[in-house]
Amino acid sequence: MNPGPRGKRYMALLKFFCDESYDSDPNKGVRNPVKTSKAPLHVPRTFVVGGFLANDKIWGNIERPWAEQNRKFGVSRFHAANVNARNGEFAGWERQYRDSYVLPLLGILQEQGRYLHAVSIGMYPRDYEKVINPHGRRMFGNPYIACIKTCLVTIAHEMELMGMPREDRFSVILDRNDFESDAVKIFYAIKDDPKFLLRHRLATCAPGGWEEFIPLQCADMIAYDTYRLLDNKNIGMEKGRKSLESLYEKNGFMGFYFEQDLLRGIKEPLEKSQGADNGFIVTPKPLGRLEQYETFRKALGL
Repeated sequence: MNPGPRGKRYMALLKFFCDESYDSDPNKGVRNPVKTSKAPLHVPRTFVVGGFLANDKIWGNIERPWAEQNRKFGVSRFHAANVNARNGEFAGWERQYRDSYVLPLLGILQEQGRYLHAVSIGMYPRDYEKVINPHGRRMFGNPYIACIKTCLVTIAHEMELMGMPREDRFSVILDRNDFESDAVKIFYAIKDDPKFLLRHRLATCAPGGWEEFIPLQCADMIAYDTYRLLDNKNIGMEKGRKSLESLYEKNGFMGFYFEQDLLRGIKEPLEKSQGADNGFIVTPKPLGRLEQYETFRKALGL
């Protein structure tokens, strides 16, 4: 990604834009259903944190045509849930008109090839509560924290496996949410932890909004599509999302979800952990790029 000779190259800084997607409480208008409160707690069926990783040049290739497509159709932004349901700004759109808006956006992402890498980590929170005791869940974090933390570690490992120079790093811009402060705090705790041997891969982390960062709209797309795929799988539907499948052969993919067997595999060390709350880290199995891609597809039942 940065082939300059020794002594004449700059540090490569990748940027990971990410968003979360889940089934919210159908009876309440809460923004994030995993927020602690005294009221009866809605536990989502499926929860995903997903986004795209790329360098500034690739993000530059995406931002202008993406914004132009929004202007062309008179919408402020791409919002996956609204686009899919054809409500909000997209109310009244015929399916064919909706597709004429979305397909060029997918094309913009496909054109970046393997220089644009999707990362998705998901879980079924009801299984999480069933398998892992309350102490273990405090150590790992709520579904959002557990998933975004695993995204960070997965990206750091992938950069190492690709043989990227030691000084190359990645920054995180996460969509604003109820747990943004916790997520930023955890990022820097991992970065400062001498026991995490890949901490040199972490650069900076900050929350942002779709108004200032168009790539967060791209993150919304991959998070929503992965959520829908996992949610369908959870209720016994194996049909994949065409929009997600269209990216498989073009872009890079890595990630997995915490199904019950994986949760049982981390149950004992997690429940015995005596560190700080949210401090437990799951280290992904070392895999090469092709194996990561195949593992991602197999994990989703493809």
